[in-house]
Amino acid sequence: MKQYHTSVIIEASAAQVWNELTNFSDYPVWNPIVGKLEGPMNEGSKISTFIVPLNNTFSPVLCSFKKDREMAWKGSLVSRFLLQAHHYYSLEEYKHGRTELKHGEYFTGLLSYLLPKTLMGSMHEAFKQHNILLKARVERRKPL
Repeated sequence: MKQYHTSVIIEASAAQVWNELTNFSDYPVWNPIVGKLEGPMNEGSKISTFIVPLNNTFSPVLCSFKKDREMAWKGSLVSRFLLQAHHYYSLEEYKHGRTELKHGEYFTGLLSYLLPKTLMGSMHEAFKQHNILLKARVERRKPL
């Protein structure tokens, strides 16, 4: 299994982070990973995501959508046995209006062992950039 995980502390409530994270219409403006996210936001529903670094659209299943807490989806290439990706966002609110965003992805299946280190490294960097940009957007919009 290959994976990467990132996190960032955002000076805002989980609700404020969630509002920006789920503002899907703005994704093309700022999101370096997911350029488009569409579909019913109900657990078990198929959604459509355009993954910017891969320049490709995928149709994963939304496996978690818990307001102000977590959003995750799973998608596979041909079959789960060959390659499955699990992309997640998790929010944990702390005292004094601070929220930690945990954001990552892990891959399972036979082909996961063949994913190039360069691809994994560039995706990890894109996730870190995503977190920095999301933090800036949320903190800029935060009421004073």
